[in-house]
Amino acid sequence: MTNLAGRVRQLQNLFWEQRLGISTRGVAPVDNPDSSQYAAMHYASIDQVLRRLELRPDDVFVDIGSGKGRVLCLAARHPVAKVIGVDLSEEFNQEARRNAQRARGLRAAIEVHTGYADEFDYSECTAAFLFSPFGEATLRKVLAKIHHDRGERPIRFAYANAAHAVAFDDQPWLERYDLWDPAAGRHEHTVAFYRTRT
Repeated sequence: MTNLAGRVRQLQNLFWEQRLGISTRGVAPVDNPDSSQYAAMHYASIDQVLRRLELRPDDVFVDIGSGKGRVLCLAARHPVAKVIGVDLSEEFNQEARRNAQRARGLRAAIEVHTGYADEFDYSECTAAFLFSPFGEATLRKVLAKIHHDRGERPIRFAYANAAHAVAFDDQPWLERYDLWDPAAGRHEHTVAFYRTRT
């Protein structure tokens, strides 16, 4: 990315933060050996991902590794049943809750839960987002828990910055239906989209 392009994205992010009335910018260390740092995708990229997930009024959307709530606030601007964040950091979750309370234009309620992603109850979840929140071993545990909780009921995933996509690809109950390659110049990160195999 050129310096100019980076500056444009920074200004776009600032515009979105002011428009929504929230604060989610910055990079922060994460006190967990399986996570490196808090960072967020650019607003425009998240918006594209959410549109590709084709969120519906009956969807329960879960952001796994929800940080300060940027994705939560954007997802809640869609007419979905509920938006849920799951993160191990109570500090980040407190910020996410504050952002959810002051965000403008929300059309769905936001819940934020503190805990391990592989222990959360995903039985309601129909659409999930992950921005590479942890390593392959934890990701496999999370996918196993989701499959246990959901059974054969449909679910869709967007896995951004897909460093451990093999964990998804190895799931016989899932199929990849789209892949965004940043090398093509249209997207910020690799994003792999999966859904329950029919």
